[in-house]
Amino acid sequence: MRSIMKTKTAMALALMISGGAAQAEDVEVLHWWTSGGEAAALNVLKEDLEAQGVGWMDMPVAGGGGEQAMTVLRARVASGDAPTAVQALGFDVLDWGKQGALADLNEVAAREGWDAVVPEALQFFAKWDSKWISAPVNVHSTNWVWANKAVLDANGVAVPQTWDEFVAALDTLKAAGVIPIA
Repeated sequence: MRSIMKTKTAMALALMISGGAAQAEDVEVLHWWTSGGEAAALNVLKEDLEAQGVGWMDMPVAGGGGEQAMTVLRARVASGDAPTAVQALGFDVLDWGKQGALADLNEVAAREGWDAVVPEALQFFAKWDSKWISAPVNVHSTNWVWANKAVLDANGVAVPQTWDEFVAALDTLKAAGVIPIA
């Protein structure tokens, strides 16, 4: 499935810093990671910033997928009260970048070597006009397919690497009486 994934667009979950406040002593972070596991992951970022002497003012907006958070963000920006940082998905990052609403993070990206460690597919969603405008902190994608290797092996099917192989594997499994997609 690797070659199939390369043709799909990766979605990056990013923490963006707006308005040039990259050196702020305190940052207000608008996000939607409010469930138990999400909040625990967010606390890792919060603790890292606090260890660097940067205060974290939490602005959680409950609601899966961030739709409500984006509504709150648009209202805050329109009223001239943008948060320092916001969690956003890839295409939202690019939309805000097109509007010139995001800080240039090239200095920190160069210092920390982001070009060398962030995959190109994610850089697409983290840069605008050759400038780093967000820092990927998590990757989500809607185009993943998981395979049960034990079922494939039991039916003599190799893990598909292309779309045609995937369709052939489904046909083989179905003919063997296995429900191929559930």
